[in-house]
Amino acid sequence: MNPCHFDVLHALTIKGMAQPGALAVTAGQGQDDVLCELDRLRQDGYAVHLERRGSWRVTPEGRDRHAELLADDTPAPARDRLHPAYDRFLPLNQRFKGLCTRWQVRGGAPNDHTDSDHDAAVIAELSELHAEAEPVLGELAEVRDRFARYGERLTGALGRLRAGEANAFTGVLCDSYHDVWMELHRDLLLSLRLDRSEEEARQASAGVGR
Repeated sequence: MNPCHFDVLHALTIKGMAQPGALAVTAGQGQDDVLCELDRLRQDGYAVHLERRGSWRVTPEGRDRHAELLADDTPAPARDRLHPAYDRFLPLNQRFKGLCTRWQVRGGAPNDHTDSDHDAAVIAELSELHAEAEPVLGELAEVRDRFARYGERLTGALGRLRAGEANAFTGVLCDSYHDVWMELHRDLLLSLRLDRSEEEARQASAGVGR
């Protein structure tokens, strides 16, 4: 099977709906290859093209096909190897949520980013969290190569943020740190066959967030 088939369908399932350029970044494939694969997915009923938006969306049949491919890609032994890193990811995820709130809200009002000291402090904390996340991503990448791409994209978003691009923290549909982190989280849940309720139970048992 063409590896692009899984990579593109996996990226589309994670995103739900996206334009080809964004899918190429997540899939780690060239945009021309992604476009060819998207057309094949459309013909097979796994994706639909939303012409007015220039986007593609996964279909229910596509989600079923993805579940089959993911079961082959990440069987039980691989999931067992992912779990320890995932358990280390959970407390980082809780901290990240708090940082996002502090970046977006200051003093009970939307953060207008005029307080440079406040923003610099939050960016410094994100940098610390990023440093802690890097070895976790390294462990994940040892199991499946695709997790290395998240690390590269997170590093890129942090660099843009440090350079003054405020949108690179929690911006939407711009490969912000939040965009990439949420994709990583979604990939972990799918790969480990967990849903949100199962994750909450796992967090509670580990005392995460208390």
